[in-house]
Amino acid sequence: MKFSHILFPTDFSQGSRALNKQVEWLAARFGSRVTLLHVFELPAGWYVSCDTAFINLDWVNGLRDCAARSLKEYTLNIPEAQVRRVLVEGDVAAQIMNYVKAQNVDLVVMGTHSFGALEGLILGSETAKVLHDAGCPIWTDSLLHNQKPSAAISNILCAVDKIDEAVPLMRFAKQLADDLSASVRLIHAVPEIEAHANRYFLDLHRHLADSARAEIEKLQVEAGTNFPLTIGETGVADALADAAQDCEADLIVIGRGKARKTLGRFRTHAYDIIRHAPCPVLSCAFAAQQYPRHTEKIAHVEEEEQLATTL
Repeated sequence: MKFSHILFPTDFSQGSRALNKQVEWLAARFGSRVTLLHVFELPAGWYVSCDTAFINLDWVNGLRDCAARSLKEYTLNIPEAQVRRVLVEGDVAAQIMNYVKAQNVDLVVMGTHSFGALEGLILGSETAKVLHDAGCPIWTDSLLHNQKPSAAISNILCAVDKIDEAVPLMRFAKQLADDLSASVRLIHAVPEIEAHANRYFLDLHRHLADSARAEIEKLQVEAGTNFPLTIGETGVADALADAAQDCEADLIVIGRGKARKTLGRFRTHAYDIIRHAPCPVLSCAFAAQQYPRHTEKIAHVEEEEQLATTL
């Protein structure tokens, strides 16, 4: 595992600066070079307003110069030789994605609601776009939890589903844990439905949990891992949050690559996972060729889970 190039987009807000410690720790641990990126963005309404012709360009240039100064003066506890400061102009998410693709970025570190005009929402639109489109791992932190004194990672919680990306995800978690001298615990959610708390449903739920445990054990053999597994009984995001609290996780690892049907449960729940997580979340996308083929097994799993939700 080598995060040689970390991209750290910043809007100079307190939420963005709160991630400094994590970026600094990652850069020191992996010897990474860090690109501090600020996207200067004019309000979208200015481009379509009938008053565009009356915009004071000196004022706009002043704002741009102010952004350039803020970027130059931004303090990171990283040797300056490892830091590159880049100011670009345009749409925030688009410029981040352009930089990721053009500069071989290995990891993007960004907050969840500190960009653009939607500041204050649970998950900012710019972060959501980057999470959806980026091919590299994305490190996000809602910062809605008490930050630990150290950013060091010793306990990793890896969320796995019984889908194609589980094997490369577990291999990724193993390599990351080896590099960080960390432990890994797997979490899989098989939610109970309180409205169907009869004996038949409880037997079915127990069957689904046992089936999931057996299937994930087989996937671990294929991945070459032997991590302990927790089967959560609540919703996906809540199960991860509870398990992270129980094992005092420093980092949650999830996949967001191609999965069963269109997105897969952990990708479709990624925003809720990040919002509820009591620690940073590292989400990874995997190319299709990295997946083993479990088409028949996946179809069988879907039939079982559909039965459980419709009874």
